[in-house]
Amino acid sequence: MPDFNRNQASPKGHLLVNQARSSAGAGQWQSALIAFDEAERENPAWVYDPDFLNDRAVALFHNDRVNESLVLLDQAINLQPKYGYRYAARGWMKQSLRDVKGAIADYKKALELDPEDAITLNNLGLLEEQIGRMQSARERFAAADAMDRILDESLIPKESMGETGGQAQPIPPLLHKAPIPATNTPWAEVIRALLTEEGRKEFIDFIRNGFKLKG
Repeated sequence: MPDFNRNQASPKGHLLVNQARSSAGAGQWQSALIAFDEAERENPAWVYDPDFLNDRAVALFHNDRVNESLVLLDQAINLQPKYGYRYAARGWMKQSLRDVKGAIADYKKALELDPEDAITLNNLGLLEEQIGRMQSARERFAAADAMDRILDESLIPKESMGETGGQAQPIPPLLHKAPIPATNTPWAEVIRALLTEEGRKEFIDFIRNGFKLKG
């Protein structure tokens, strides 16, 4: 396996990856996928970066190439099997595809690795509510609300949460360099929620009121 150091300053093809993420942040999914593909052609080692795999998977998903996107999320999990967010990301995609059983399994694995992931607690609660597990759903929502209050009281910025620090859902790598869209699309709501303190609280209500995962 080639050595791909995603912490290095400028891996070959990084400008194309930044361009892809910027396009994705603006909801320009076809352009994003083209740039991701060009980056991989320029530097095949990108396929060993789980963040890249995650971001390209989302772009594939929004270009109606669902099976390919799930394959990439599987590969990202294989590269980081002990990172809860990888399972949460795949759960998000399965939930959007109405694979309730698969999404619940992934969310439970994500919470096994990160029990205080407020967003995954809410997403799992939403699905449990959908299948009639009302008591469990209420417990998930209560735990998420409690975690949200702890973060507020501790003044922990969500954008600082990463793979090895903090307890909240980390910002998806896709959003690190992306602008906050001005449009009122579901993806714009996610970006606003994760990148602003005000939007973070609104996001909890957003997903409980039928958050549409595929905009």
